[in-house]
Amino acid sequence: MTDNRVEKEKILRFTQEKFINEGFYKTTMDEIASELQMSKKTIYKHFPSKEKLVEEISEDFITCATTDLDEIINSRENVIVKFVKLLNMYSSRMMRHSDKWYRDLQLHTPQIWIKVDKFRTERILSIVKILLEQGRKEKLIEPYPPEIIITSFISTVRAIVNPEFILRNKFSMQEAFKYTFEMLLNGILTEQGKEKYLKTKKLLETEVKR
Repeated sequence: MTDNRVEKEKILRFTQEKFINEGFYKTTMDEIASELQMSKKTIYKHFPSKEKLVEEISEDFITCATTDLDEIINSRENVIVKFVKLLNMYSSRMMRHSDKWYRDLQLHTPQIWIKVDKFRTERILSIVKILLEQGRKEKLIEPYPPEIIITSFISTVRAIVNPEFILRNKFSMQEAFKYTFEMLLNGILTEQGKEKYLKTKKLLETEVKR
């Protein structure tokens, strides 16, 4: 890795940690330069604006999420295990990201938020399609019309798991996602699926604590 690449990576990792914990709207480039003990000129060499930093951080999150999602979806496990792992993955990510980060994205960088929301919507669409088909074959998901299930998932997630709803109702992003996910999932599982879901959830939670 070249010196320039190392330098850029250092800036990116530092600001990523700072922004997801504190938000970015009130953070200045002077503050970032001071805490990194480097000149603003050096930072601007790699990132011409704070918005560009936010954009690259968001793209990095999308790349990492895509890798994790593909690993879960392409595994040979049953659909319930996949759903539980998806819930745990998203909950873990949202626990690491403060609500200030999501709020600043939506309010102060709407174009980046639109990109994040588009990724979220498209991934939900593709994931739910795949898992519905698998779940029906395994007789763990009810044979409801897939168009209704998919639209319900997307509409509900977009309405509830967003900064505006979170601020208005005083939930954390993690809580909003967890409650929404479990309500939607339990609505489409067969009795066998619900039983397997409870057992799988407890089993995976125990493994995580070890």
